[in-house]
Amino acid sequence: MRVQRFLRSAITLHSPNSLGRVAPPGGSGVMAVNTAPRVLSSTFGEGERSLMALANSEEEKRVARQAKLFEDLLVFEGGAVADHDSLGSRMILREFLHFCMYHRKWGYYPKLYRKYRELMTTGYFDPIPFGSLRSQHDYELYVGKLHETTPGFVTPTQVFQPFYGWVLAEYMLGVMRAKFDPSEPLVVYDVGAGTGALANNVLDFLAEHYPEVYEKTEYHVIEMNPMLITPLRNRLVHHYHHTKIHNMSFLNWRQHDPRRCFVIGLELLSGMPHDSVVWSADGTCSEQWFDFIQPDNLSSCIERFHNIKDPMILRYLRYLGWLQEESFHALKVLCVTGGRENIDPGRWSSWEPNMHDPLHLIMTKMMNIHNPFRTAWIPTASMVMFEMMAEYLPRHHSFFADWSRVQAGLGGFNGPLVQSKMRLAKDFYVRRASETLNSNAGMVDICFPTDFDHLQDVYRKICGDHKEIVNMTHPEFWRTFGGDKTSLFMAKSGYNPITEDFKLFQVFSTHHPAER
Repeated sequence: MRVQRFLRSAITLHSPNSLGRVAPPGGSGVMAVNTAPRVLSSTFGEGERSLMALANSEEEKRVARQAKLFEDLLVFEGGAVADHDSLGSRMILREFLHFCMYHRKWGYYPKLYRKYRELMTTGYFDPIPFGSLRSQHDYELYVGKLHETTPGFVTPTQVFQPFYGWVLAEYMLGVMRAKFDPSEPLVVYDVGAGTGALANNVLDFLAEHYPEVYEKTEYHVIEMNPMLITPLRNRLVHHYHHTKIHNMSFLNWRQHDPRRCFVIGLELLSGMPHDSVVWSADGTCSEQWFDFIQPDNLSSCIERFHNIKDPMILRYLRYLGWLQEESFHALKVLCVTGGRENIDPGRWSSWEPNMHDPLHLIMTKMMNIHNPFRTAWIPTASMVMFEMMAEYLPRHHSFFADWSRVQAGLGGFNGPLVQSKMRLAKDFYVRRASETLNSNAGMVDICFPTDFDHLQDVYRKICGDHKEIVNMTHPEFWRTFGGDKTSLFMAKSGYNPITEDFKLFQVFSTHHPAER
């Protein structure tokens, strides 16, 4: 229809009856007749041929746009994960997880920082005296005491501070020498900065050892927990000329920055909301939702499974290659058939058990829903972050470090670890794991493992093949870039936790190629 309207309007403009009509000098809408001679028919024939060529090229562009639109499947629908003011009556899993962990009133992290404000904002503890530890046994006892006396969960950046920030600063300087123009500043986006320990260590190191780089440094601290904004300002006050603090979700970043920059996320991917996909033996694929019997009541949530239709889930599956479609055929079948891979009717009228089903069918459905071999947890929020980075930070260099596997996780591919800390005495906390996702929603921490091979495929599909990707374990990163600072963590017996432990901790870094 668009091409037909385009042809009709174009032929009207070039028709012999319209060639003599021009607008009057006064600019009114009344058309006047021009007394100029008509254009020769040969000229009109050439114009018609060029017009048809233009129409054909526009038709090709339209077909390409339609194919891209169907391929992207409404890229901007669903957008970023929002901070809901109300639960409402139903939520998809990623929104439910975002609500449980980050909501300003009921979320796990804001509540934790409100309850233990002093303990959670003072940096937890002083640097560990590795040189005075005798062996691995002493190190494990020391770290165990830290876990027992801290209401939150201790991260590797806190265990190895301030040296972790020093090595990361030297790593960024090495990338700048290889990729940046000498006149370009150092621009850093620290996502999920927490209490600002890493940002403070990086900026202190630059100010002391590389003052010429520090003078041109622009450090953006992005933290969505409102309880941490004041501690961040207090900790980074002596770097206020080079620091900008943003109280927002990085998924909602909409400021375009064409400069080269670093995006840093340490233990960020494990805390980002995921979705859950379940498929049955007949090829029916479903997505997980939560319905609420009482609105805004987390304890009344019920798991529901609906045919897969969410655009963000379908987009992730296409990026990953789980939907290997030619001419988008498989994706069309999924949309038309309500989540089934073929047009044959499903074995069951509904994926979930209902009161009219016989007992054996109810048991079969329950076994399929909770079967760990038919459940996958997919990082849709991480995908949205990559899409945002590709659009608004096109020349970014990224550094993500996170867990590749977790112990005692829920069933399924990349199942999360659901855990909390209980206070048994004044300064004594013990860790407790949960076997269900929604039993204590808003009261537990949820840590997802990251499949870095899948993450690399998704990142390359979104950000392009021109990006250089380095995927290595945490000990390999420190052996490569740590240098002499690696020996700072060695005990008297020769045991070094940063190279011998943290084998499940992995580093994912990407680089924008240097312009010639």
